[in-house]
Amino acid sequence: MDNRVWTVGSLIPGRMKIQTVLTSSKSTKESQYLKNIVLQQNEKRFEIQPVKGKLLDTALSQENALSYKCRQGTCGSCTVKIIENGTVLSEPNEKEKEKLREEIYNGFRLACQAEILS
Repeated sequence: MDNRVWTVGSLIPGRMKIQTVLTSSKSTKESQYLKNIVLQQNEKRFEIQPVKGKLLDTALSQENALSYKCRQGTCGSCTVKIIENGTVLSEPNEKEKEKLREEIYNGFRLACQAEILS
């Protein structure tokens, strides 16, 4: 589809000035990184703008008050439920699998261990 922008100069007889606007479609992967990660912890919902790094660090840097303690994946205080856009996160690591067990399959993650991918 050709999108044309007509200018005042293009309306003068004998002068055709057409500016073509090119549109690009973003890939699905790119558009995922434009969406916020929505998560829940202790009945509170948080929206995190995806930035490469640990989910907990990113959330805290964006002034989201997530609960946490050890930052090593052993206490479970930073457990969150991913509501939207969890596809930008790494696969659960061994610490998460050990601590959360079956809860991983219900969308739960340890924020200190989950990595936001780029």
